Amino acid sequence: PAVAARGRAVGWDYFQAVGHGVFCELGKGCVDFLKVAAWVCERTDQDWVLVEQDVLPGMGAPKESARRTREYLKRIGV
Repeated sequence: PAVAARGRAVGWDYFQAVGHGVFCELGKGCVDFLKVAAWVCERTDQDWVLVEQDVLPGMGAPKESARRTREYLKRIGV
């Protein structure tokens, strides 16, 4: 939340906000993914879940980020 608030205050564009880490990996930010996971698991009208992770060049390894994200999702039951 602090990164997003700072970005709004100074007027970052999308790329600046992402570069400053506004879209962190699942489980490292402020979203309560346990509640999201519970909601997803209660649904009976879907067969899959899509997870998008924004990583710009120079921000790390997308493949490793995807691996960590998948491991996190498994830990919370998704």
